[in-house]
Amino acid sequence: MPTTHDPCGTRNNMTAGMAAILRLCLARFLLPLLLLAATSALANSVLENSAQQGAEEPKQGVDASGRAQWLNLEPGLDFCEFRLNDSDSKLTVLRIDPERFDFTLCASSEDGKAPRSLDQWAKEKNLLAAINASMYLPDNRTSTGYMRSGSHINNPRIMQRFGSFFLAGPRKPGLPGAMIIDRDQPDWKSLIENYDLVVQNYRMINNQRRILWSPGGPLYSISAIAQDGSGRILFLHSRKPVEAYNFAQQLLHLPLDVRTVMYVEGGGQAGMLIHASHLRREFSGSHAPSLLVTGNFKALLPNVIGIRPKKLPQNDSPS
Repeated sequence: MPTTHDPCGTRNNMTAGMAAILRLCLARFLLPLLLLAATSALANSVLENSAQQGAEEPKQGVDASGRAQWLNLEPGLDFCEFRLNDSDSKLTVLRIDPERFDFTLCASSEDGKAPRSLDQWAKEKNLLAAINASMYLPDNRTSTGYMRSGSHINNPRIMQRFGSFFLAGPRKPGLPGAMIIDRDQPDWKSLIENYDLVVQNYRMINNQRRILWSPGGPLYSISAIAQDGSGRILFLHSRKPVEAYNFAQQLLHLPLDVRTVMYVEGGGQAGMLIHASHLRREFSGSHAPSLLVTGNFKALLPNVIGIRPKKLPQNDSPS
């Protein structure tokens, strides 16, 4: 029986075979690729959302609205710690109302005794808080800048390169209880004559909130004293070594409203102490290139600035 040639049937068979092959290819190759692409897109979306959520998380010391999370230790005295540069570096801040606290200079040159640790100064002078007053010369007594407390003069020399003065103890009514002034103010000479306590130091930021230090330089722990826009005094301390310009930048970005900021000490000598009823802490400095990872709590300091509560009449408390 002769064989019948059926071109249409062959064509149909071939088409069906190709379709089967195509379905097989889709099942084996294309669908896994599509599934992989969908999974990758989902993963990227999750990562992106996580990153956005992480960016929205408030920094330590700052709430979701960008305000500082102060811990009130007592009326006129607030404490806060801020995280710097999204790292484990911390800035410790004690905010002090000069209407409620008196500032005092504790100087070895005045009492004739040896330099003491912050803790020793605090116990001996009954201080609620204390910080370095200034850097000092190799004699371990004399401040690097002008320093006076009442009639006692630790250093009579005005340093031209030091641009700020810390003033406390007004001699005339109507003056703030404490303030930091810039040496380029026209009335700076008359102002320092109207205060009992005067300490001159390097100026990091001026009263126009402009950084005066150049970028670069070594890393070290920093103690500083600042004034905010409401006239309150800030004791500042960064234990982890930090570059001074970066430290100043962080101060301007944090919700502290700093004005003039003066540098008072660096390295292992930089320290700050709080002996309030609800918080007793001591903050020490460290040296970046050394192994002093625990700091130097027993650093002996010839000059410190401390605070004590004002003795206010019961019916005459600051509002």
